Amino acid sequence: MAMTPAERMATARRALERAEAAAGLRTRLAVAADDAASPRPVASHLAAAPAPDTAPEGPGAPAPVPPRAGVPTDADHLPVPAPLAGFFPPAGLRRGSVVQVGGSSSLLLTLLAAAQGEGWVALAALPDIGLQAAADAGLHLGRSLLVPRPGPEAASVVGALVDGVDVLAVGDCRALSARDRRLLSARLRTRGAVLLSTAHWPGADVVLRAGEARTGGLGRGWGRVEAGEMTVHGRGRSGVAGRVRVRLTSTGLDVVADGAREATGPVPAAAAPAVAADAGAAASRLRAVS
Repeated sequence: MAMTPAERMATARRALERAEAAAGLRTRLAVAADDAASPRPVASHLAAAPAPDTAPEGPGAPAPVPPRAGVPTDADHLPVPAPLAGFFPPAGLRRGSVVQVGGSSSLLLTLLAAAQGEGWVALAALPDIGLQAAADAGLHLGRSLLVPRPGPEAASVVGALVDGVDVLAVGDCRALSARDRRLLSARLRTRGAVLLSTAHWPGADVVLRAGEARTGGLGRGWGRVEAGEMTVHGRGRSGVAGRVRVRLTSTGLDVVADGAREATGPVPAAAAPAVAADAGAAASRLRAVS
């Protein structure tokens, strides 16, 4: 059964409160009892959300139901950008799965925005992600939770966020041990959430890495970034591997050239170097008059 918008907001709010408490942050989200029926801002970067309900929490409390709205095909999958669909199951991004995304913050944000739909997302251990770049990629900031530096209690923080969002993006967080990652993978499957990791994640269902990037629109001291191109190399646990050349624009991803995908054979590691210039992030920072 799908959750109402108010229930999704309340679940996400509780997840952020638990994450903030685990990280030792001072900006607790207290709500007075007499204001429980009135919308209040969750944080400076979030839209107004109603106060959480009084559902009990703890070992004996029922597990919150993950949001299910905004899924175009079925309740067990989330949408992905069309140019990258060949790396995923036909129905889309399967709930409970892990996607490893490397080489480009724009690629990460594009995947995150496509999967968000009407649900909630969270970004943890990604202090260099800019809000303007996220908005330019299509992310709805009013339904996004940010914990840039989860600290030494990262496992508790990420676990709390998994309870309240559809999709969680996690950066290179060294506080997460191999055991933590295994437990979080199991929790994802239980909660029906999806995790996008910029660092190596054992057992990832899909691995994507951006390489060979190029931007356009800039001259010597003039112009602005209008679009960028990159080659995305990918492979899935099913054995499908290949690459696709995409163009990043203000409306999303467009296919430039679709490389062959094979049912067997890994993607050569040397074919996926780190991206030197991130077109999406650069576009949000460069505003020179052309």
